[in-house]
Amino acid sequence: MGAVEHLKALCCLGLPPESAMVAVVPVLHEIIPHDGTRLALVAPDATITTGYSENPASAAIFRERLWQFMDDPTALMSLWVPGVRAVAIGWALHRQGGDYLESGYYREIEAPLGSCWILDAMIGDGGRTIGFVSLTRPRGARPFTVDDVQRLDGLRPWLAYAFRRSPSGDSRQEDEPPIAAAGATVLSGQVVLTPDGTIVYETSGVELLFRILTGEPSNYTRYVPASGRLPAPLLKTLWQITGAANGTCNTPPRLQVSTAYGVIALEAKWLVPAGTLPEDAARDPKGCLIAVTIELREHAIAYAARVLRESGATPAQTKVGIHLALGKTRPEIADELGLQRSSVADHSKKLYQALDVHNSTELGTKIWLNPHQDQAHQGVFPAPYSRMGFVRDKLPYRSYAIAGNSLDEKAPAAIERYAPRGEGGSRAASATASGNRAI
Repeated sequence: MGAVEHLKALCCLGLPPESAMVAVVPVLHEIIPHDGTRLALVAPDATITTGYSENPASAAIFRERLWQFMDDPTALMSLWVPGVRAVAIGWALHRQGGDYLESGYYREIEAPLGSCWILDAMIGDGGRTIGFVSLTRPRGARPFTVDDVQRLDGLRPWLAYAFRRSPSGDSRQEDEPPIAAAGATVLSGQVVLTPDGTIVYETSGVELLFRILTGEPSNYTRYVPASGRLPAPLLKTLWQITGAANGTCNTPPRLQVSTAYGVIALEAKWLVPAGTLPEDAARDPKGCLIAVTIELREHAIAYAARVLRESGATPAQTKVGIHLALGKTRPEIADELGLQRSSVADHSKKLYQALDVHNSTELGTKIWLNPHQDQAHQGVFPAPYSRMGFVRDKLPYRSYAIAGNSLDEKAPAAIERYAPRGEGGSRAASATASGNRAI
């Protein structure tokens, strides 16, 4: 199955729009080579409701700076509202010449993210913009061309179908696979806290993950201060690990939460200061820090579609195969997909032959217990996610206390005490990093 056919199949699977945004990212890379992808759902008043970006640093930079360029006539963002009204595509290309590389927008927004050239497209439904796709390339790459615009334009009707909300606004629940069947990790972050819930360290991907967990909108067209509240699943994980230390809880400090974007997994571990014996730390855990790893994993339906594609299934076979793996009968599948029962039987037979299985039970086992499942839970990206290594450590991690959103004066000393020497990036907050021990 080619990339375009696979994208069309993904867009017709009935995924929640947020999960669809995540699912189409690796396929867009195959169709139009680029470095980073940004997607969003757009309200009728041109505000952004929810968004997703491959670059984990985007959320913080957009929230802090993007709104300042909305009324700057020289900035690309000044074309946002006209672009929304016109359901436009390629509306920023003509601004990426001349003195663009000297502009404040490029210096403050794109350059810190390692991006430069941009291809934007509004996604319309019934003449109204409902979504947004932005593809980026670094400064050393060639700018986008008319051919790229035409390729993206041909995908817009399918993306519109995927981003369209159901009339009730609710995601279907009856077709949901087990939460444990979630696929590869597409975004991850780590936060280091004190036992009382004060953040002293966080990686660049945490802000977007927090927004997903709390359900807060990702509207960057106006100033929105950083939220001061911790997501409930994170608080529950903290309660589990601190409760285990004082004997009030015996539940492992890990959670899996189903969201519109996919499954978010949280796991907490104690950070023991270097040179401290575990038994000494156990007597007074308040003197230790807690590292919580947060991972967003692709929606299980998108994962199943990817597995079937890698097995050589056609788009029609993929749709039938997913329903079979969910335990549906052939008559039910025929009614839901609008197919003849003979067509469903034919697709099923060819699919079983391609995957070397004999029935829907074996097919479900092949999909949900695929070896990639173990790789996903270990943070390994199977193809085509190998091209999604868009995690940049150029920006420094932020250290602050949630209370008052002010810098915690003790945070630098705490990080110096607990973090390994001479290492940066996500390793500094790792629960198993050199120089620290995880209980």
